[in-house]
Amino acid sequence: MRWSPIGGVGVNLAVQDAVATANLLAAKLADGCPPEQELDAVRRRREFPVRMTQAMQVVAQNNIISAALKPGDRPLKLPLFLRVINAVPWLQGLTARFVGVGVRPNMCNRRKLRNRRVASVSCVYPITENPPSTGIAVAGDKIRRA
Repeated sequence: MRWSPIGGVGVNLAVQDAVATANLLAAKLADGCPPEQELDAVRRRREFPVRMTQAMQVVAQNNIISAALKPGDRPLKLPLFLRVINAVPWLQGLTARFVGVGVRPNMCNRRKLRNRRVASVSCVYPITENPPSTGIAVAGDKIRRA
């Protein structure tokens, strides 16, 4: 499956995942490998923001990028929602914040992590054969909800 780089938020999501993981698992990693159920807490915490970001990418791909890449000489007309965002300054800021920091930003919980030293821990977990679906599918040049 292909994922769209629209919005350039891949690294943002990875950093947010890392911070959420540190906040939820740092203390447990200090004692060794946490059980898989603890990893599920990270997945549950990050699932909503990832789905929302992917939904934003689907809208951008299907309403903006696809129209811009259509052959022909017709000028590109932005969808109404983008014209509204472009016309209202506070919506521009809100959109930039959404793209920049995500739906549910994670801040490093310094009190939890203070004075924590985690030695190099190597945890091995079995690979899930059927990971949960993100609900997004790619078909040709269209991205859709599965």
